[in-house]
Amino acid sequence: MKVPVSWLRDYVAFDMPVAELGELLSMTGTKLETLHRRGVPEDSLDRYRIGRVLSRDKHPDADRLSVCRVDVGEGEPRQIVCGASNFQAGDVVAVALPGATLPDGSRLRTARLRGVESDGMILSERELELSAEHEGILVLPGDWPVGEPLASRLAIGDQVMEFEITPNRPDCMNVYGVAREVSAVLDVDLADWPGRDPEPAADGSVDRLVSARVDAPDLCPRWAGRVFTGVNVGPSPPWLKARIAAAGMRPISNVVDITNYVMLAVGEPTHAFDLDRVAGREIIVRRATDGERVVTLDGQERMLDAETLVIADAEKPSAIAGLMGSEWSEVSDSTTTVLIECANFDGPSTQRSSVRLGLRTEGSTRWEKGLDPHLPPRALALASQLMVELTGASMVPGTIDLHGDLPGPVVVPLRRERLEQVIGIPFTEQQVERALRRLGYEGEDGGWRVPSWRALDTTREIDLVEEVSRVEGIWKVPAVMPPHADAVGTWGSRERFRRRLSEVMRGAGLTESATLGFWDPGMSGRLGLDPAEPAGQPVAVRNPMGADQAFLRALVFPNLLHSVARNLSVGAAEVALFELAQVSLPPADPLPRQPQRLAGVLAGPGIDFADCRGIVETLYRELGIELEVERSGEPFLHPGRAAATAAGFLGELHPLVRERFGLETPVAVFELDVATLRDAAGGVHVHRDVTSYPPLRQDIAVIVEAPVAAGDVVSAARRAGGADLAAVEVFDVYDGPPIPAGRKSLAMHLVFQAADRTLTDAEADAARAAIVEALREEFAAELRG
Repeated sequence: MKVPVSWLRDYVAFDMPVAELGELLSMTGTKLETLHRRGVPEDSLDRYRIGRVLSRDKHPDADRLSVCRVDVGEGEPRQIVCGASNFQAGDVVAVALPGATLPDGSRLRTARLRGVESDGMILSERELELSAEHEGILVLPGDWPVGEPLASRLAIGDQVMEFEITPNRPDCMNVYGVAREVSAVLDVDLADWPGRDPEPAADGSVDRLVSARVDAPDLCPRWAGRVFTGVNVGPSPPWLKARIAAAGMRPISNVVDITNYVMLAVGEPTHAFDLDRVAGREIIVRRATDGERVVTLDGQERMLDAETLVIADAEKPSAIAGLMGSEWSEVSDSTTTVLIECANFDGPSTQRSSVRLGLRTEGSTRWEKGLDPHLPPRALALASQLMVELTGASMVPGTIDLHGDLPGPVVVPLRRERLEQVIGIPFTEQQVERALRRLGYEGEDGGWRVPSWRALDTTREIDLVEEVSRVEGIWKVPAVMPPHADAVGTWGSRERFRRRLSEVMRGAGLTESATLGFWDPGMSGRLGLDPAEPAGQPVAVRNPMGADQAFLRALVFPNLLHSVARNLSVGAAEVALFELAQVSLPPADPLPRQPQRLAGVLAGPGIDFADCRGIVETLYRELGIELEVERSGEPFLHPGRAAATAAGFLGELHPLVRERFGLETPVAVFELDVATLRDAAGGVHVHRDVTSYPPLRQDIAVIVEAPVAAGDVVSAARRAGGADLAAVEVFDVYDGPPIPAGRKSLAMHLVFQAADRTLTDAEADAARAAIVEALREEFAAELRG
C-alpha cells in the first residue's frame, strides 16, 4: 500500500521525520517496507512556479515551436520556447526555471532552440510525473496565483510510504486507515471521514432510472448505487492526478479516477457504469452460468462458471464482481449518465474467482481480505461529492441500498489485570482508553464496542490486549521474565527430545532446513512407491494453492532433494541437510496420521552408504540406542547399499531416482521416526565442565606380579588419587630384564587438575605419593627407579 505523505497529512497532523514515523508504525504492526521520493527533488521545489502566458508567437524558424512571454511573478516576464499547441495567451501554466532538477534527474539550463533563447520550460504532465500525457502542456486553473511555488498548490514532489499490510488488516489498505494508526500511535486528532453527501439536483428519482436486485446475497451481502446525469467525462484536475499517481495508479479520466481515489482514500473499491449502455437499465447481482463469457476492460475474453459472481444487466454480465468491469458498460468520452456502485462482496469467493480467472486487481486484493459491510454509504458520499465537483454532474435523488441483516456492534470485555498479566507491565486506565479510542473503539457495558472495520479481527479479550500493547509500545516491555508463575512456559519432553536430535545433527555437520509439506502429483511415481503402501497413498489437499501442492507429503527427504539440487546448481560442492517435520499418512478420515520424522540428505563427490551410516550411528550412540540393521526393500534406495532399522531406513539413493530429481552427484539419505527413537532412547549424557586451570602431569612406573590386571592397578590409583586426579592412563607394559621373572612393569601417566584453583607441585607430589603407597599395600607394588 503506497501512501503519499502529503495526502496522509490531510487526515492527521504530525511533526516528525517521515522515516522516524515509519519506524514507529512498523513497531506497531503497520510495517513500512520502503520510503521513496516521487516527482521533483525537494531541493528544487522553489524553481517550479505558477506562471501565466502573456503572449504566444510563432517561432521564426520552426513551424511547431512557439515563442512565449511568461509571467512567473518576477516583474519582468521570461521568454520560453514551447512545442505544445494546446494553450493560448492568458492560460495559467506550470513553469520550471533554469537550475531546476527534473524528476528524471536532468538539470534545466537556459538554452537556444533554433536560434531563440529559452529561459525556462513550460511543463507537461509527464515531465511532472503526473501521468503519461505528453501531447500538450499542463494547463492549470485560471485562479491560481501567478508567481507562487507550484508545490503550494500541487504535489509535484512527495515522499511516499510503502507499507506491507498483513492479510488481517484490510482497514489499513487505504490512506485514511493508515492515518488512524498514526493518530493512535502519536495520540493526535484524526480528521473526520472524508466526503459529504451533495444535494440532489437532477429530476426524478433513482428508482425510475435503474432497477436492481441481488440474487446471490451469500456472495453479496450489500449492494448500493447512485445515478448521476449531465456528466462531463474528461481529464481529472492536476491535484487528483498527482494523488493517485503517487499512490501507484494510472490516471485515466475524471470518472474512473474518482472511483480509484475513493478506494485509495477509504478502502472501498467502487465501480462506474455507463448507465445508457446497461441493457434494460437493470442491475442483477447473480452467479454466472457455466460457459458464460465476458470481455473485461483489459480486452481479454474470460469464460465464467457458476461459482463466479457477476453484476449483470438484462442481457449479459456488465462486470465480474470484485474484479473488473466489462467493455460494453465502460465509461467513455460520450458518457453522460453514470451509475456509481459501492458494494460488499464475499472475500473467499472473490479470491477463488481471482485465482480461477488469473485476474488480480487493486479491488480484489481488498475484497478477498474481507471489507466492512458498513463502509459503502461513507464511500458513496465521497464519490458523490467528487462526481458533482469534478464532472459537473447532477445527483439523482435517492440511493439504492440492498442488504439483509448487517452485523451489529460487538462488545468485547477487557480486564486491566488480564492485560497486565499477559504483557507483564502495569497500564493505567488512561493509557487503555487513549489507545482504544484513537483506534475507533468505544467503551460500553464494562467492555469495548468494536468498530465495524475491525469486526473480523477483534473478537476476544486477547485481541484488545494486543491493540493496547502495540499502540502503547510493546518495545517498552523490559527483557525479563514476567513475575506471574502461570505466565512462564517450559519445554515438554517432546520439545526437549527434538532439540536433542537437532543438536546431534548439527554437530555431525548437517544444516537444518525447512521445506513445504506438499507433494506434486508425480512425486510417488518418481520415487517408485507402491500404491498399496501408506507412503504410496498421499493425502490429497482439497483446495491446493497450485498443482505442485496437490498432496500432503508422505516422506520428508524428497523435498530436501529439491533443496540439494538448487544448492548444487549454484556451485556448492557438497550439501548436507536435515529436517525435522511431520508427514501425513492415510487414513484421512477425519484427519490423516501425522507422525514426526527426522530426515537427512548428503550429496557430493564420494558420498556413499558409509557416510550416511556414520551419521546414523552417531545419532544412535548419542541417544544410547544399539543400532541394529537389516536389508532394506525401499524402492528409491540402491539395492545392496541400503539398510532398515526399527525407526526407518538409510542408504544411497537409487541412480534412476537420482536422475529423476536432476541430480548427477552421488546422494545418500536417511529418514527415521521420531517417536520410535524417543521410546528407545536412554538418558542424556552428562559432560564434565571444562576448567580454565592448567593440569599437572607426572609419570610413574610400578613393578607388580604378572597376573595383576592393569585395569585393577588403574582403579586403585584412581581411588587413592582423590578428587584432583583427573586422568590415569597406562602407556607401557614391560616384562623383560632387568624386571624379575614372574613380574612386570606398568608405566602410567597421571594428570592432576582442580576445578577451582591452580595446583602446586607439592599438592601433586602428595597425591602421587598416596597412589604409590596404595599400590604397595594392595599389590605389593614397587616403584621402579
